[in-house]
Amino acid sequence: MKLLLPLCALLATAVAADPLRDPTRPPQAAGPHAAAIEQAPVLTAVFATGERRSAIVNGRLVRAGDSVGAFTIEDVLVDGVRYRRAGSVRDLHLPHPADYVKKPAAGPARAAIGGQ
Repeated sequence: MKLLLPLCALLATAVAADPLRDPTRPPQAAGPHAAAIEQAPVLTAVFATGERRSAIVNGRLVRAGDSVGAFTIEDVLVDGVRYRRAGSVRDLHLPHPADYVKKPAAGPARAAIGGQ
């Protein structure tokens, strides 16, 4: 009985220290470098006015040389951007409109009317 009371107090302290988690929220990265993990930039649009180009990246209007979080926009391309992060250079392109167009399936061959 004397051992049971301290054990219950220890368990109650452990339960009280555990914060409640909202089950509808996505899990968050854990660890000391969790804040340093950043997702790839999101490219929404590219604009061109003559030779000058700009783009919408992560909801911000950017040009070559601008920074968005940990990403530096190296160049704005005709259909995307080239960005640098941690010494690595990558290209991010807008999806081609044809990627979203579904082409109809080829229908069955039809016989000529009238037996020809």
